[in-house]
Amino acid sequence: MLKNLVFDWGGVLSVSQHNEAIRRFEALGLTKAETYFEEGKNWKGIFGEIENGKIGIEDFLSAISLLCGKNITFEEVAYAWWGFFHHLTPGLLHQLYLWEKEGYNLYILTNNNPFMMSYINGDQFAPEGRPFHTYFKKIYVSYEIGLEKPDRAIYEHMLKDGDMKAEETLFIDDREQNTKGAESVGINTYLVKNSEAWIPDLINKFLKH
Repeated sequence: MLKNLVFDWGGVLSVSQHNEAIRRFEALGLTKAETYFEEGKNWKGIFGEIENGKIGIEDFLSAISLLCGKNITFEEVAYAWWGFFHHLTPGLLHQLYLWEKEGYNLYILTNNNPFMMSYINGDQFAPEGRPFHTYFKKIYVSYEIGLEKPDRAIYEHMLKDGDMKAEETLFIDDREQNTKGAESVGINTYLVKNSEAWIPDLINKFLKH
């Protein structure tokens, strides 16, 4: 019986827009920004290093300032990175509320960085009046753990930290390499193929009572 629902952020909970983020980073002065952000893969260079915890905020800001040829602030990077966010998956908030009421434990497991998380975890991001982060029992983030999907170690960390059983856990992601990583430790998975309309199919396949 499933007890734990674990969601990826981009492409699952949120519908992404790639080009707007590229535009914002280029507006900061980052040339060929698209070379760092290949769709469907983990980010490259300093953008990957901040997400897997190899470098911290200050080192990242120093590095991107050097690349852009001027001093870049935390707020400027956060605004540029938030360009990936377009909108929440339709019907998501109501469904999260229902799953919560039904007794499921809700989590996020995301390859992400402190700039994006400053929005996701902030009380100012409160669609329909409720801070988004409050829907979840815990949010697991790659840069905080020092591991990233699809490394099986990040799933093992989550299971141990959350006192979850793999067979009682369903992981939802839009990248096949990430669902395969979860499956390698025995977690049930659902691969999102349409970030606008995956919820009914998920319910029908896994959560229909």
